[in-house]
Amino acid sequence: MKICGIIAEYNPFHTGHAYHIRETRRILGSDTAILCVMSGNYVQRGDAAILEKYRRARAAVRCGADLVVEMPLSAALSSAQGFAWGGVELLTRLQCVDALSFGSECGDLQAMQETVSLLQSEALTPLLRKYLLSGLSYAAAQQQALAELSPAHAALLSSANNTLGIEYLSALRALDSSITPVTVTRRGAAHDAEALREGAYPSASALRQLILSGKAGDCLPYLPRESAEELFSALNEKEAPACLSNCADALLSYFRRAEPDTILRYTDGDEGLASRLLRAIRTQTSFDAICSEAQTRCYPLARIRRVLLHLYLSLDNSVPPTAEYARVLAIGPRGREILRASQDSGFPLIVKPTSERSLPAELQPRLRFDELADDLYALMQPGEAYHIAGARFRKTPYVSPKVHLDFPSTS
Repeated sequence: MKICGIIAEYNPFHTGHAYHIRETRRILGSDTAILCVMSGNYVQRGDAAILEKYRRARAAVRCGADLVVEMPLSAALSSAQGFAWGGVELLTRLQCVDALSFGSECGDLQAMQETVSLLQSEALTPLLRKYLLSGLSYAAAQQQALAELSPAHAALLSSANNTLGIEYLSALRALDSSITPVTVTRRGAAHDAEALREGAYPSASALRQLILSGKAGDCLPYLPRESAEELFSALNEKEAPACLSNCADALLSYFRRAEPDTILRYTDGDEGLASRLLRAIRTQTSFDAICSEAQTRCYPLARIRRVLLHLYLSLDNSVPPTAEYARVLAIGPRGREILRASQDSGFPLIVKPTSERSLPAELQPRLRFDELADDLYALMQPGEAYHIAGARFRKTPYVSPKVHLDFPSTS
């Protein structure tokens, strides 16, 4: 059995995600087991996941995945580089993963590998410094610098999935990982596209907008049946949609209590960004308004949102996007085999939440932090019944009916 990793958010799981899994098996073989590393209750754009993590993982397994484990929070709420590093490192540390499959607009793995080499070349350094000093964000400066070396390769960085795929390849190199990369050409709407096109694969962003505006029924043509069942079950039970506006006063109160030195720490010492945030926090009355006020060409919206969520969650920037353990969220038909294959790695896999107390003492602070982050996420869910703390200890992974229950609690 071949094991292939996929790093994703599934926010929510749609027909494009199902296509990615099918194409991965077509390329690698129908017996390939799919191991997904999925963001938990917070996502890379600096937001709450619209559906709770166990619910999204259940949808993924019901739609073709074999095992879903949670990405470290510090990676899930990081830049593309940190997001990619956290997911790739986790897959590498399991020591049982043969391949990593990711979507890309170009579908050209060789061109992406060449781009990684150019980005790591010494010739890029002075050019990057020049554009950073001109006031561009890091991503924009990197693309402009690369354009001076190779316009064709720089053009790849104009597409979000190409960019993330290049970061996956860079992480695989840096980790000297034995995992083989595979790319599936992305079809359908562009990343973060706001419009849906009939018959095309959607963007998750457009689906989230429909759900948040009370038009979830319009999502049905773009969701696999099993994913739609999970979504509407969550909506009916007022478990979803989770969103930051559900705890707007708590967010604003916390931000206004923050000392200037504290905010400066969460901006990595960037005084310009800290100053803009301080002013926005005092003059604006919602999370989105604060972000819009603070955003500039140099400070992209996603970075602003992540900084504010890091501040709210007390997720210090000194916590690297590394994987020290992984929480199992759902187990599919061959998930138990993946768990067995990873046992020799010695990497902790938490299946039953109560078993995490038996993990080494040095891991307990991060585990307690994860607990707090989940408890704060609960306040972002619409139903008051979900606002009670400690939900993570009352939940266990979804297990496919085809799976025997004799799996280990940790490995």
